[in-house]
Amino acid sequence: MKLNFTSLEYFLKAAEMEHLTKAAEALHIAQPALSRTIRGLEEELNVTLFEKEGRNIRLTRDGHILLKYTENFLREYKAMQQELEDSRNLQQLKVNLSILSATKLIPSFLAEFRKAHPEAILEIINPKMQASARHADLTLYSSIHHIDDDHTVTLFRENLVMVLPLADRHARLPYVNLEDFAHKNYIAPPKGFVLRDILETFCQKAGFSPKVVMESDNPDTIHEFVNAGLGIALVPQMTWYGAFSGLAALPVGDMDCHRYLNLSWKTEGKLSLSAVLLREYIVDHFWEYVREKANSEFPM
Repeated sequence: MKLNFTSLEYFLKAAEMEHLTKAAEALHIAQPALSRTIRGLEEELNVTLFEKEGRNIRLTRDGHILLKYTENFLREYKAMQQELEDSRNLQQLKVNLSILSATKLIPSFLAEFRKAHPEAILEIINPKMQASARHADLTLYSSIHHIDDDHTVTLFRENLVMVLPLADRHARLPYVNLEDFAHKNYIAPPKGFVLRDILETFCQKAGFSPKVVMESDNPDTIHEFVNAGLGIALVPQMTWYGAFSGLAALPVGDMDCHRYLNLSWKTEGKLSLSAVLLREYIVDHFWEYVREKANSEFPM
């Protein structure tokens, strides 16, 4: 009999009850099996653990030594079990979200999720930390095409609008034609961002390559650049709600300029409970939340 967790539990019960038959009954095992376990421990440690005293048994000096270490070991083992359980529970509460598509509304939307699920622990992953982003539980990103696979859902489609300074001669028009802005300076996200790819795709369809003079993926920064007269921008109409104050935001008439907003989730390993809850919350509520917030400025 090798010393192991079970044999130590059997030894502890025998030491507590000082009676092999009663200890075996408490452990729900046969008394001979308990006796064999005790003998196995004695042979392995080369000691005598108990001595008989009438019908009872008493610990020897060596038995008291083993008892001390057994109690310490089992106490530490239970503490380890509790810590592992706490860790599992914590992992169930934690969800990390990678946001690859800038949106003005996601912070306030996530605040609503936290109200509904205050126990959830949210971690927002910086998209520039590519290694971490690849292992995110959930990823919010945009595309020029509808996405359809078993770990992605397209949340909604939104139009892009041309953002101009109010002083621009086109600012009072009901809409603009993209081809009329072939020679304008553009403010756009850097190369590698999907919104930059979308801008270049639609401009190429209109017969030109956009002249990007300043780069930023921050809606507020792009707003300031446009407001300062440094260029114009083609930006999402709804999810960038709130970034157009003091500017003209006009629909594009000669081109169906749009993007899709998508949510994907990791395919390796199981999602935590909080990750599942956030996924369902985004799928069920994000479109309605965006529409409610943006519709006052851009009636649908």
